[in-house]
Amino acid sequence: THSATLSCSTGTCFLQISPLGGARAGGPRPRGGGRVKASSQGFTLAEVLITLGVIGAVAALTMPSLIANYRKEVLRAQFKKAYSEISQAALLLQTKEEINIFEYAKSYDSQRALDILMSQLQGAVVLEGSSTYSNFTRTFYHPKLLNKIDKAGQYCDKTNVYRTSNGIFYSMDDRPKDESIADPKLCIDINGISGPNAYGYDLFVFVFTKEGKVVPFKYKWTVYQTVEELENPAEQCSYSGISNPASCSYYALADISPQDASKSYWKDFLK
Repeated sequence: THSATLSCSTGTCFLQISPLGGARAGGPRPRGGGRVKASSQGFTLAEVLITLGVIGAVAALTMPSLIANYRKEVLRAQFKKAYSEISQAALLLQTKEEINIFEYAKSYDSQRALDILMSQLQGAVVLEGSSTYSNFTRTFYHPKLLNKIDKAGQYCDKTNVYRTSNGIFYSMDDRPKDESIADPKLCIDINGISGPNAYGYDLFVFVFTKEGKVVPFKYKWTVYQTVEELENPAEQCSYSGISNPASCSYYALADISPQDASKSYWKDFLK
């Protein structure tokens, strides 16, 4: 067994290695009167500083990427949790009340549909100051497009905003019309008031089908009703020329980049 000592003097550092307690009892004794020479290896202070500099440079280059990837993984987990939560709530409501959200909203209105849907979620409460979604967004919540530019009009502005116990925001749009194939739209902010509050990043749009399923919104929306699916939703989910960022929810759920189907939405597409 040996001990190691690092000492620096006048710009030079030495590493000294020495045996502990002399030679092992009963074992062969070293030559030269039982003494073991201590070995030393020197490093200049400049070499030490250069090594530390290289380590710091590598850390500076890799840390931002690691942090960004971690944030994307957190968003992805929150997205999956929110979608699972609302899908289970819709199924539970349909089982208990024998009516789905599409039918309920069409018979009454979006606000009552949201109220009864949120009653299936533990800890869901109406946010103070959100008597309507439009009022809420004008006050302190400003949803943006995927490229972080403020969006003038919003998708789900016909109800107040609910917040669940895990901080997720829910709101709804117009009730189904006679020609609707899927409505009302449901906006979900997976991390609540935390930024960036951008469609396709932490804010996603879903819709209820006639069968009561919660599906990603990738439809044409005209005259306040959903009438048919988009032919190419990938054109709408992009960082430039976005006119319908609601379609990003389809790619987020499938975890497919709208730019390249072989890549991940969360890891590769999100910036």
